[in-house]
Amino acid sequence: MTNRLPALGDKVRDRITGFEGIATTHAAHLTGCDRFWVTPPVGEDGKPVDGMWVDIDMLEITQPSAIERVEYTRHAPGGIDLPPSR
Repeated sequence: MTNRLPALGDKVRDRITGFEGIATTHAAHLTGCDRFWVTPPVGEDGKPVDGMWVDIDMLEITQPSAIERVEYTRHAPGGIDLPPSR
């Protein structure tokens, strides 16, 4: 575990519920109640499991930088690589 705040791509655990997954979205609010969307692994049946919002103060990092952030490169005049469509 680490002393730093969670970051996108970290594997995290909610200290209260034990819910685990990858921090995939960070919502910063004017009131200071920052939250991360935690995406869990697929279920035993291979189907996706719903993620949940967790307050940043309730998260502990179990594996820093578990997933690397995807960086897109710019092409000639103004174009960008787009993520693959689903």
